[in-house]
Amino acid sequence: MTDVSSLITTILPLAGAAAVSPVILSIFLVIMSLSDDPKLPGLSFYLGAIVVLLITVFIGIFLGHKLTSGGSGDPATMAAIDMSLGAVLVLLGFRNFVSKKENSLFKYLKIDKKASAFSSFKKFFSLGIIAFITNFSTAIFVLAAGREIGVADAGLTTDTLTILTLTLVTLIIIEIPLLFFFILPGEAKKITEPVNKWISTHGNLVTGAFCVGIGLLIIYNGMVKLGLT
Repeated sequence: MTDVSSLITTILPLAGAAAVSPVILSIFLVIMSLSDDPKLPGLSFYLGAIVVLLITVFIGIFLGHKLTSGGSGDPATMAAIDMSLGAVLVLLGFRNFVSKKENSLFKYLKIDKKASAFSSFKKFFSLGIIAFITNFSTAIFVLAAGREIGVADAGLTTDTLTILTLTLVTLIIIEIPLLFFFILPGEAKKITEPVNKWISTHGNLVTGAFCVGIGLLIIYNGMVKLGLT
């Protein structure tokens, strides 16, 4: 049985790659900058992202269990899956390099100052869900991490600690600025605009580079499993 440190070490590169999400970060920063009191919108958005992340992880775990119980967890099959996943990520990365498309979610970010706290919570909770669902590059890394957890079948305690680590690392781009807005709201607002401007300009290149880099690494690992390198 895989111990918790080994499993966390296995999923950390995937969690780190999933965390590189300029789209989600940019949406989040716009939400925080538009609101006079950004705590509720920011926290709502964060909770919505967590819900989709956990669903994606559990789908990955289910697939990992199926691979193992169905006799498909042998190195050759796992290598083929890794290489296919890596190829998808490389293609996704190159798509980001050439993409100039602006995310349509931004049109929903206007803050209604007359809305009740519950209405605001529902709006930004839903926005967190939608933002995560439509951010394919993050979802595919989380799904791959879930598959690793499922294949390892390390037990409830180890799985729980690994999922907690995966969640914290994947959403760190939301957690750090959210914490900053809670502790130093004035200073946080001052840096929101220039950071968001930089992300809007260079976000596709950053995402593309990470997707290509991690994709090539996953392909290489698959080739190692097949004895091709």
